Amino acid sequence: MQKSNEILIGLSCRSWQASVRGVHAHYAENAGLWVMFAGLAVMFIPTLWNLIVTTGLWVDDIHAHGPIILAISIWLLWKRWREAPGLSGFKPAPALAWICFLVAAGLYVPGRALDIIYFEAGAFVWALAGIVLMAGGVGLLNAVKFPLIFMIFMIPLPNSLVSPLTGWMKLTVSSVTVDMLGWAGLPVAQAGVVISLGQYKLLVADACAGMRTLFMLEAFGVLYLNLVHYKSMLRNITLPILIIPISFTANVIRVIVLALVTYYFGDEAGQGFLHGFAGIVLFVAGLLMMIGTDYLLRLLSREFHAK
Repeated sequence: MQKSNEILIGLSCRSWQASVRGVHAHYAENAGLWVMFAGLAVMFIPTLWNLIVTTGLWVDDIHAHGPIILAISIWLLWKRWREAPGLSGFKPAPALAWICFLVAAGLYVPGRALDIIYFEAGAFVWALAGIVLMAGGVGLLNAVKFPLIFMIFMIPLPNSLVSPLTGWMKLTVSSVTVDMLGWAGLPVAQAGVVISLGQYKLLVADACAGMRTLFMLEAFGVLYLNLVHYKSMLRNITLPILIIPISFTANVIRVIVLALVTYYFGDEAGQGFLHGFAGIVLFVAGLLMMIGTDYLLRLLSREFHAK
């Protein structure tokens, strides 16, 4: 009996020691993760300050979706990380992690030194991918890859790319708007990006080019497709492509609404509250057209598979 008790006590002690070692390993593993996340936060707080305060890119009309994309991405990353199996089920990949860290450093250092903000923001995604690989390797990276890819939409685009696109879209939106109002029998004329409607002249500014709407709808379209998990390649490929003409159409609707409000209710109404309200109308119209397009694609996909 005494020998049995000694065996039980010995087994209990070994089990307790193993549990203690497991707890220590768990906290050490989590401590390492939190240290990396803390370092990432310290490193990129100046970048966030630069985006929001110094340059104001994340509060302008084109890139104001950046904070929304970052918040959604972090939430999805946290959610899918928690849904993944325990870290013990994944094998860390330090070699791949250090490659990501080196790429992040290669973007961050010249980005900070030369004030290239899209390098700095891009470095954040690479550094975060490195932490994921260091924690759980390729297995964990596959589990959280969408939030990391989705973060790309928060990176401000360079002016050398945005300015030509903005100019072309402003001119095209102006032309289409004038054609539509002319078909309706209204006294309208165009001079570049200036629309003359009756006694009023409306300037199609950068905010009316639709670049912000395009980026927002494209981002939310990709997010929508990921959340619903469509298996149809027709819908997964076609919908993001069709968001481009959808965004353009929604922006033409916005400019037409502003032009009609100004023509019938005066310049103060067009430039006041209704101008901001037209932005809401623009985004809602874009979302409704995206949902309607997805519904049509679903019908086409059913017809295709039925055949």
